[in-house]
Amino acid sequence: MINYTHCEEHELLRHLASGEEQAFTVIYNRYWKPMFFIAHKKLQVVEDAKEIVQGVFFTLWQKRENLLINDLSLYLAAMTRYAVYRHISKEKKRKDQLKKIEKNIKPTAAFDVESKQLLELLNRFTSKLPEKYRIVFLHHKLLDKPIEEVADQLGVSPRTAEGYVSKVMALMRNHHKKVAFSLLL
Repeated sequence: MINYTHCEEHELLRHLASGEEQAFTVIYNRYWKPMFFIAHKKLQVVEDAKEIVQGVFFTLWQKRENLLINDLSLYLAAMTRYAVYRHISKEKKRKDQLKKIEKNIKPTAAFDVESKQLLELLNRFTSKLPEKYRIVFLHHKLLDKPIEEVADQLGVSPRTAEGYVSKVMALMRNHHKKVAFSLLL
């Protein structure tokens, strides 16, 4: 049995290409910290940095048979940087979409006074929510998009998106109770 922990890079790559999971595990253990550092330094969000590193390793495993790598550490660093850039680009597109949606939700002259007030309250409430929660709520509840479509836009599972909606609805109920209680006093 081969002790992969003492293997050099080129040997690990050869074993990786032949599909040996232990070689992949050694590569993962050797390089995940520096890759995480690169991703976290750019993003400043731990969860996003972890997701990016996992994605890079997933891609490495998927493409292992066809890769020609001279320097694994440089290759993984470059993959991580490009994954970060793609993530930043996606986030910018999501924010732009959210701004478009928020503009479309603003009250118009066709709304009566009560509807305008309700939309103003909703806009004020949703502006305080975390971004992903706000996007799911606006798309699914106010624009009637299917939860699967919204989840796909955000790059999360439908179950996670449903969790976001449940959390927002619970926050709204809690806020409503506080307002009702304060009116009674």
